[in-house]
Amino acid sequence: MFFGILDRYLLKNFLLFFFYSIFGILGIWLVYQLGVEGPRFLELHLSARVIALYYLAQVPYMLVLWMPLAVLLGLLYVLTRMSRRNEIVAMLGAGRSVPRVLLPLIVFGLVLTGVCGYLNYELAPTGYYVMNNRMDEVSKGHSKITYLDGHVYVNRRQHRIWFVQLLNTKTREVKGLEITQQDANEVIQWIAYAKSAVHSGRNWILYDGKISYVDADGNVTDEEFFDKKEETDWSETIWQLGSSALNGRMMTVPELQHYLRVNSDFPKSTLAEYRTQLWDRFAVPVNVLVVVLMASPLCVVFSRRGSLGGVAAGLFLFLGLFGAGQIFAALGAGSRVSPLVAAWTPAAVFFVLGVALVYLRSTNRPIPFLG
Repeated sequence: MFFGILDRYLLKNFLLFFFYSIFGILGIWLVYQLGVEGPRFLELHLSARVIALYYLAQVPYMLVLWMPLAVLLGLLYVLTRMSRRNEIVAMLGAGRSVPRVLLPLIVFGLVLTGVCGYLNYELAPTGYYVMNNRMDEVSKGHSKITYLDGHVYVNRRQHRIWFVQLLNTKTREVKGLEITQQDANEVIQWIAYAKSAVHSGRNWILYDGKISYVDADGNVTDEEFFDKKEETDWSETIWQLGSSALNGRMMTVPELQHYLRVNSDFPKSTLAEYRTQLWDRFAVPVNVLVVVLMASPLCVVFSRRGSLGGVAAGLFLFLGLFGAGQIFAALGAGSRVSPLVAAWTPAAVFFVLGVALVYLRSTNRPIPFLG
């Protein structure tokens, strides 16, 4: 049998404390959030059902965020306890190697990586959006990223610049338009003004405005006033006009892919944040497996002194992984390094370090700083 009695025993002990950890973290977060947001809930007279749905939507994001820590705590507790009781020594004495002893934990780490990958595809970024904007939508009817005031959008493909006095991407309300059309040499051809506009399909309908035609020197040569004017060859959509204000951390994988495809003409530095976030959706879940590989060999020790050193080293490496992820994400968003490098470097470096630690422990070689 692939998973025998010893494997099931190890997994049972680990899963117990792992679930204690993850539910404990979620419980602490929920109690804190209720304390902070409770007065606002009372002010808005929200029902228990609405509040429950509000927090349930955020759970996938919290799981992806705190899953590596819960795995770390479970490993530190279970493997250290088993080492002190000489249970690990007994498994090794039965003829099992260190990698074989750790195999159930590594397999479970792969399963959790898959779960986090599934959540991080759409549910987790949606939960982050809910955390930051849903209460504003309930209280004001809009959020700061759906209600844009004095917004500018540049269509570099068709050489068109949009200035919108008011853009509500949720209600599709567009008011106070100024649209500047240029040629390929960035010479203004005409400027359209409209009190409001409606977008339907590929058609834009402008209301109560005028079009001023200008020559190469910027002089107005003609003006056309209109109560209603329809344009059928403009490619912009309501979503596209407001997309430049979107936060990459709040966008799902399909939304990021659509954003990068629609706005591919944007400067590289502008798209860096969104490309980094797209790669992060697939790189961040791997941190769960990385934590298993790093922490497990550190906790397989044979003395009290070694146990304490392994726990300290495991926590230190976890902080290093988390800190490196934040630093490289900032470098990628700032276009300092490639988005691919920014997203995968921390996981790749610490993955190799984890494999090296497993190798050192399996060959009974001393781990640096632990003896």
